[in-house]
Amino acid sequence: CALAMTATAAGAVRWLAAQPPLDGVLARMAVTEPVQALGNYILGTPEVTPDTLLAGILGVFIAYLLVLSMVPKGRLSMWGFIYFFLSADKKCRKPDDAHPDVNAPSCKRMKVVFIRHGQSEWNAVFNEGSKLLLPVRLVKALIQEAMMFFDQDSLFIDSPLDEVGIRQAWQLMTFIASQPARELDKETAAKPARDLEVADIVSIIRGDSGESIVVSSILRRAISTGFIALSPRLLKTPQAKDKVQLMTMLQEISRNVDTLALTPAKKMPLIPAGEAKLKHIGDLLSHFYRTRFDVRKNDGNKRLNQKAIRRHEAFVKWMLEQKTDCIIVLGHSLWFREFFKSFLPKASNHPAKSKKMVNCGVVAFDFYKDSKNVHRIPPESIKEVYGGFEEKSKKSKKK
Repeated sequence: CALAMTATAAGAVRWLAAQPPLDGVLARMAVTEPVQALGNYILGTPEVTPDTLLAGILGVFIAYLLVLSMVPKGRLSMWGFIYFFLSADKKCRKPDDAHPDVNAPSCKRMKVVFIRHGQSEWNAVFNEGSKLLLPVRLVKALIQEAMMFFDQDSLFIDSPLDEVGIRQAWQLMTFIASQPARELDKETAAKPARDLEVADIVSIIRGDSGESIVVSSILRRAISTGFIALSPRLLKTPQAKDKVQLMTMLQEISRNVDTLALTPAKKMPLIPAGEAKLKHIGDLLSHFYRTRFDVRKNDGNKRLNQKAIRRHEAFVKWMLEQKTDCIIVLGHSLWFREFFKSFLPKASNHPAKSKKMVNCGVVAFDFYKDSKNVHRIPPESIKEVYGGFEEKSKKSKKK
């Protein structure tokens, strides 16, 4: 059986090597000095036939894949390659213009705050600076990536914040901490976002008023943004009570490898090495990474059948089951934009449907679902708390 399989494989290689234009490419490669020298060293003759050359190339490639599969990050890289070509992640819910009965006793409402992550290392390589210098930035990043191949860290996969992103998160933290102190009574804190002032919403985000839950994408750039920006809250709330709930359903919408997570299901993420070494804040971030996670909703990486529409629907279902005043979501621009497009009225031309939130932008809104299963974000409920939306939509902008 093994001999038959070997003969079949050899025949397939010979057939493939004879197919144009591959036959011409192999023939030209076979007469090059490096190939002849290698053939003389391994085979004892400089004459290397095209099918032998192809067999050698395929053998090296298969050996490379075997070595790669032995390293966790290598297996994730292979999955990222498959996911890029087979994913249909961008499929989202089609909007409608149905009107929910918001005054009905059975109608459910939730106040939601979206916080977008700061700029990532991926963004810094591919989306920032001169396009002429992109090859230089890419080569530099690839060298750094190669040096951390055996570490559970990466610049590309689950891309972390870069220096700009950390500074953006720090600026958001400064804004949150500097807003006037307000302790809202229970009834006021429970009001819709539409009826609250920005300072009231910040008071809820900061943990001064009302009841709120913080949830996050399982990607590290969203987590670290939240830990920095919400540090005024996390430093005063009890560890056991105020955990950041990690959710696969919040993972970014895209086929790119920067949207795949390094963290396995039901595990806590590891802090990016660069962030752990940060002066003044590295120890605090490390402490939060050790103590502030609830991983029950971390189901590992999104799967091929977990399209955006399913993740949005799963989040809405979970959100409306919570007994709280507000859900604070740490996440990503495309996930947020597609959520707005799905649940704002079809006829609405609100910028949230076409523009990404800025890095570290904060936007609050109300979400309704009535007994007829009508889901809606009223456009008038959307409040730009910090940063808001980009001035104009750019295809090349970061995720």
